[in-house]
Amino acid sequence: MPALTRGRLAWTLGLAMSSAQAAPATPTTRLEAQRLATDRTAVQQLIGAVSLDVMTEASVDACADMGAPSADAAHAAWIAWRERHQIAPLRAVLAASKRRQGSEAPAWKQITEPMRRRVLGEADPEPVCAGLARDLQTPGMDVTALYPQAGAVARALVALEMVSKPDLPPLVPGQPRGQFVAPSQVSALAKASRREGEVVYVKGWVQRWGSERDKFELVHRAEAGRRRRGSILLDFDAEPWAGREIVLRGKTSSLGGSTLSLNDAALVADASALTPSPLPQAPLEREEVLLQRVTTAPGKGLADKDLAAIVIYGWSNFNNGTTWEEDVRFLLRDGSVYRRTEMPPDQLNVAASRQLEPQQWGRWRAAGNGYEMQPQDDDGRPGAWQAEKHYAVRPWPADTKLEGSFSRGSFHGSLVLGGMSFRNGMRFIRDGRFERSSSSLGTSGSMAATLNGTMISGSSQADGSGSSSTGGGVVGGPLGTAGAVSSRKVDDGASRRGRYRLSGYVLTLDFDDGHQERLLSFPVHGDADTVYVGSGSLSRDK
Repeated sequence: MPALTRGRLAWTLGLAMSSAQAAPATPTTRLEAQRLATDRTAVQQLIGAVSLDVMTEASVDACADMGAPSADAAHAAWIAWRERHQIAPLRAVLAASKRRQGSEAPAWKQITEPMRRRVLGEADPEPVCAGLARDLQTPGMDVTALYPQAGAVARALVALEMVSKPDLPPLVPGQPRGQFVAPSQVSALAKASRREGEVVYVKGWVQRWGSERDKFELVHRAEAGRRRRGSILLDFDAEPWAGREIVLRGKTSSLGGSTLSLNDAALVADASALTPSPLPQAPLEREEVLLQRVTTAPGKGLADKDLAAIVIYGWSNFNNGTTWEEDVRFLLRDGSVYRRTEMPPDQLNVAASRQLEPQQWGRWRAAGNGYEMQPQDDDGRPGAWQAEKHYAVRPWPADTKLEGSFSRGSFHGSLVLGGMSFRNGMRFIRDGRFERSSSSLGTSGSMAATLNGTMISGSSQADGSGSSSTGGGVVGGPLGTAGAVSSRKVDDGASRRGRYRLSGYVLTLDFDDGHQERLLSFPVHGDADTVYVGSGSLSRDK
């Protein structure tokens, strides 16, 4: 039996509670199901099993992002481990529970970020990634033994209809014939005068997307740090095939650009008679490498003697709102220019960057009172020289101290349709203390208020004292209006306050919670009224 069919049937057997094989672990009565669904210890086993999968996946993804040689082996071991312990249905049930009624399970980002940081923080992640591939095959990662009640709790939740059984796609019978389209051919498909609703076969790698990573799409798998553009959005829960390549039959919808939605999908178990479509594919493009791969320890990167200047240019962007954009570049004395300036220059690993991201490099030359620059493509081939509006900035004098509050705001959306406004700020004190702050406000806009009396808003703010969020609104209807307000407050602000040091092109922040950040910084106009911090400038509050 093909692997994809086995995977689908395993889900059916595990959750439908209709097979003899699944019966021993299945709640035999509604009373037993209710006991399991309300047993805090048993429910924690389901959460523990899924949390282990979420953390493992985060580590596997980080290994791939860091380009570790054993990344593919770790990915294959994770896929085999999930199938061996039937983790996919557990994760689908818990995700449905979180969406429908809430859950004690933590927000996934709370547990994935520490796992990613562990891998991303390694100068050489290979030992960690190779060890992960081995550990997934050991008793220490035996989810079935570690969490013996997890499966029974998941089936109890389905039996009590506290969550819906995963809606899996049907199987395409027999051995279909024809051609399949890859995600990288979506743009060509749209240009081929295809009508929406047409039945197509598609083939791609299942990838998560969305804030909770519980939606799925088909994409082209990366090849040696390059990927082809294109995405096929799926309308079903593809949890059992996460990280795997599958073939589907479905109807096209929202076909345009490099993305299409696939409706009424059915799984092709035997795709041996299907052939690739001759439509042209999107070209391979270099993926942006993680910052960690092109940075090094402080003082081990670009030497002061090799840096000719740091230059900046800013402009207003009124596309879908109002934002202030800035472009900063490092000019080297050897005539080369680096475009991706997200780190202090003394942490730029020049050799690694030139190898991994040649498209971020180019050439520069003085031209009158300004500069001309020559960009490079993904393969390091030079383009045409272009006049630029950048100007040079100066470094901070050693141990500079600032006094005052600085901020930067932006708005995304429109006053009519609604949008989000953001403000980020920092307060510096001359004694060496600082406090970082941020706030956001979202509203539904004047159109909704005019048409049906609906006004919905949400806000959040965070500073050195803590963080809080508030949501509420008024909804109009045939019987009048109804309103509601909710709010919550979390943390003590230690991750947004501490001590600072300004020197050269570096702002060092030592936070009260123990972590440190080193950010690119300089006085934008040669004074202390506009301060560049990390990835954008902040202006002194008047």
